[in-house]
Formats: sequence, structure tokens, C-alpha cells
Amino acid sequence: MGNKVLLVDDDEKLRKLVAEYLEGYGFQVTALPDSRSVLSTIRNESPDIVILDIMLPGKDGLEVLKEIRSEFSVAVIMLTAKGDDADRIVGLELGADDYLPKPFNPRELLARIKAVTRRIPSQGVGGADVTSQAIRRQLKAILSADVKDYSRLMSENEMWTIQTLKNYRSLIASHVRSHQGRVVDSPGDNLLAEFGSVVHAAECAVEIQRNLSTRNKTLPDDKRMEYRIGVNLGDVVIDRGKLYGDGVNIAARIEKLADPGGIAVSGTVYDEIENKLPLSCEFIGEHTVKNIQKPIRVYRIKI
Repeated sequence: MGNKVLLVDDDEKLRKLVAEYLEGYGFQVTALPDSRSVLSTIRNESPDIVILDIMLPGKDGLEVLKEIRSEFSVAVIMLTAKGDDADRIVGLELGADDYLPKPFNPRELLARIKAVTRRIPSQGVGGADVTSQAIRRQLKAILSADVKDYSRLMSENEMWTIQTLKNYRSLIASHVRSHQGRVVDSPGDNLLAEFGSVVHAAECAVEIQRNLSTRNKTLPDDKRMEYRIGVNLGDVVIDRGKLYGDGVNIAARIEKLADPGGIAVSGTVYDEIENKLPLSCEFIGEHTVKNIQKPIRVYRIKI
């Protein structure tokens, strides 16, 4: 069982209490008061588990969890005073491994940490088990999609949002399969897919958005579930079916640059599809994105 814990909570007294308690049982605890250095700390210290508060100053814990899951497979326990069903559902759907509402008994937290780390193998940075013989690198077209304003939709009508999400996710998955792709993961409102052909990935993205647009037109404006899609072509690390590396991270970052209901593609994708598909693309500049050293050329596909 791993013994490195990253604790992220803005309550100084709680951080001190939890750190002292866990250190008494042999854990190494790094404590942070906010989300600003969470990803860099995971990257540099490779914790075995993250204890993440949902009510953080600035960026909330759910947004931080989405960022963690876009890059790492480290175990995460959500630790929060918001214990209602909607928050638990969103947290678990986004990839949390367990959920513990405040106030809590430190002994229960310890038990949950042990249970989670027993069933999840210790992972290195990027979530890859460095001893695995199945690890390999490949050039892949990566499609990353998420729902704009998903948290708002959940807060207004969680049951309707969950059912609509399931229906839309099923539709997206069918398009991915019909274009010879594979859905790699779909935590919460996110969906990640891989393709052997960048042409297939771009065609799939366009068909997805056209189909979802037709469905959304039948709904009131405040009920529309609009996906943003990012597509990148790049080198990825494949470990037991999961994908890691900059190729995946860039797709997730440029997805955020897409309009709701739109598609953003990297320069590597544009260079490949420019003369192969009858699509109109607009250059929207070079963008510096988080955790990627060089600026990325980004284009918008006009649907």
C-alpha cells in the first residue's frame, strides 16, 4: 500500500489535524490550501492518493478533479461539507474513487484511504505503471469532449441532466464506433476517444455536433446540453487500454477553446485534413495551454 498523501483543503485547522493523524500512522502528507499547485505537486511528488475538498477558493474541487483525471489516474477521495446526492453523483462520475462528507472521524478517513489504495495499484506520474510490459507508444487521433455548464444543469435538475447525458453519451459512442474509433473513458460529462485515422476523428466530430445540434434545437435554451470537442493528432502512451501523455492533454486543452456546440482542432490535425475533407476551418491563433511547453496552433471547424 502506498503511503504518500496529497491533502487539498482551505481549512488550516483541518489540514493540520488530518496531517498529524495520518503521519502518526506512517503516511507522508503534503498539504495545500488551494488548487493552484495541485497538478504540479502530483507531477513532482507522485502521491498515492489525493484527498480533495470540493469547496476550494477560486477553482472548485470538481474542476480540479476533471483536470487531475485528464492527466493522472491517481486515487482521489472527495472530502467536503457538501454531502447531498447531486455532489456525490457528480464527484463519482468525474472519477473520484470515494467520497467522505464533513464532519468526519479521522479514523474513517484512514480506513477509506487504506481501502482505496488496496484496490488501486500504485501509479507513477501520468498514471502509468512503469513495470508494465503492456506499455507502448502510438500515434493517435484523440477526440476529447465535455458539456458546457454541466454543473449548472446538474444543480437545476440532476435527474433530467443525468438521463440526457446518458442518451447523448450513447449517441456519441455510436458515432465513434461507426468511424472505427474507440471510447477510452467517459467520466462525468467528459468523453475521450481514440482513432487510428485523423480523417475519421474529424468526420466523427462533425457528425456528433450536427446530430446533437438537431436534438438541442427541440429544447429550451437553458436546457440545451452543448458539447465542446477538441481533436488532436499526437504521440500517446497506451497502458492497458488507457491513454496518457501530451497527445491526450493537448486534445483536452483545446477542447476548452471550442465554442459550445463547436469543434477546435490542433495544427497537426489541420495539416492532415486540409486537403482531404471538404471542411472550412478558421485559424484562431497560437495558444499557450496549461502544462504544454510550446504554443499550440488552433483552428475552428465551421459546421
